[in-house]
Amino acid sequence: MHRLFCFLLSFCFILSSYSCKNPVTPGDNSTPGRRDYTWTVDTIKIPFNYLGRITGSSPNDVYAVGPGGGLDETIWHYDGIRWSTDGVSRAISPLCIHSFSLNDVWAAGTEGRIWHFDGSNWSENLDFKKDNYVVGFQDIWGESSQNIYAVGYADSGGTRRGIILHYDGKKWQEELIPNFPHDFEEFEKDINGNHKYYLLGINVSDAGYFDALFEYDGGVNLTKIYEKIFDVNTYPGFQLIDNKMYFTLGRTINTYENSNFKWLIDIKGDKFIDRIWGRSLKDILFIMSDGIEQYNGTDEQYIYRYSNIQFSDAVLFDNAIFLVATDFTNNQNVMIKGVLK
Repeated sequence: MHRLFCFLLSFCFILSSYSCKNPVTPGDNSTPGRRDYTWTVDTIKIPFNYLGRITGSSPNDVYAVGPGGGLDETIWHYDGIRWSTDGVSRAISPLCIHSFSLNDVWAAGTEGRIWHFDGSNWSENLDFKKDNYVVGFQDIWGESSQNIYAVGYADSGGTRRGIILHYDGKKWQEELIPNFPHDFEEFEKDINGNHKYYLLGINVSDAGYFDALFEYDGGVNLTKIYEKIFDVNTYPGFQLIDNKMYFTLGRTINTYENSNFKWLIDIKGDKFIDRIWGRSLKDILFIMSDGIEQYNGTDEQYIYRYSNIQFSDAVLFDNAIFLVATDFTNNQNVMIKGVLK
């Protein structure tokens, strides 16, 4: 499950901040992002079910999933007009979802299960078993339906480690990676950069709560490139922006080059949570504890304010953004949509 969403369900924290000004990164000739959004909010109240991940192929084809509650209300779809679920009970408690198109959507979650939607029906694609381990998938991502990865954890009760499965369009296969005592929470590829894959991992031990970043070559080589005990000034994350990978380390945005992180932008203020999304380096959205700020290459301004909700995930399109958050006070999911005028 998304790292912040895990914190929220575990009664973790809300961070707090303000704004920042930064020089635009050299070499970015994109147009500064617009800020004239029209915002709408939908609420979905599902007993004991909090939607934590969101994906979509267009603003008229968006999915959100979350575990808990009834198995007939864990997958929700937005068709451009309203959010709905088909009410079919399925043997999956989804923690993650990834969409390629209207007829190619993948969801994964607990008990090693992966499901696929072909445009008409959801069907179980994998029920993965591993010796005496309990397997859970916390992220699923791919470049195409012939190259998909599902990542998460394998837990024997005494041992817990990260796990990676790969799908080549015909079958799923576990990757023979080194053992790390981390749950793999997020996974993406630096498509226009060095073509490596990156993973976010967490390790909860007697020594504390550790966040880590890993670099993966798509084969057997998995290398830990960053690890710190949890601290708001150092916690890591990553995001594809224009298909190139950028890393957040605390309140900075960085690239990773020649085995080193290279600073690009400061995020000043303590309301930044830990997530960015963007269309270019002149159109980056910062998720704050009280709203959304946009950095346009020159300055950062709030474009949407909220209160008493806890953000979980987002998906961006050319002219729209969808965010999923949780209102624990009223026990409901909050679906925020912003459309450029």
